[in-house]
Amino acid sequence: MTAYPELTPASWVRPLRSVARPRLRLFLFHPAGAGPLLYRDWPDRLPADLDLWAVQLPGREARFAEPLLTDYQQAVDQLAVALRPYLDRPYAFFGHSMGALLAHGVAVAGRQHGDRAPERVLFSGCPGPGSPARPDRSALTDAELVAELRRMGGTPEEVLAEPDLLELLLPILRADFAVVSSARRPEGPLLDCPVTMLGGTEDTVTVEELERWRTVSTGPGSLHVFPGGHFYLTGDSAPEVLATIADELAHGALDD
Repeated sequence: MTAYPELTPASWVRPLRSVARPRLRLFLFHPAGAGPLLYRDWPDRLPADLDLWAVQLPGREARFAEPLLTDYQQAVDQLAVALRPYLDRPYAFFGHSMGALLAHGVAVAGRQHGDRAPERVLFSGCPGPGSPARPDRSALTDAELVAELRRMGGTPEEVLAEPDLLELLLPILRADFAVVSSARRPEGPLLDCPVTMLGGTEDTVTVEELERWRTVSTGPGSLHVFPGGHFYLTGDSAPEVLATIADELAHGALDD
């Protein structure tokens, strides 16, 4: 196993699994209100030759004491710089919801900087460029945010019923929604790698909106839809979702 530096409060990436000579390094971008813990089971469910790293924005988990970000471009710019040292091997990005927006932004920033290109970018549960604009949810009241969490699913009811936990969660969610609402995605194929689009059959993100991610790259694209809502990837469909991700990443090159 490769020895990586101990996680510090300033860390932008958290190693979930490191291998001595990975075939591919997979970076996982979390959705709004979440953190690396969302992907805690993935090392046990994905092929052993994948290096797994979870992106961690400030203000949550090990970075709880740090100020939250509310601006998309600031988040992308800081992430692009933080991830650059880890792009020394073939790698791929997976992002769910807000994480898909960030994965796209970082991939484009890397292309513009001349960084190594990703082998593949996987966009999950997020409308592609040119989709109808969503309302700005960062301005919702606490009660409205709780209702939105219930609608999206993925948050245990016992958390939603616990005022002390909501006091910690809602500011993170509100800040992340501000990141989403401030996203300005350039249209056109600025990437040239393969792209994968994934979503849930009962999500408000439609198949047509998922398909719009094809426009961000000149590479081939594939679409996969699974039973479930916005958090289809954590429910009963999880085994099929992870098997599909493993299959999509099966042809990543090993860097000597």
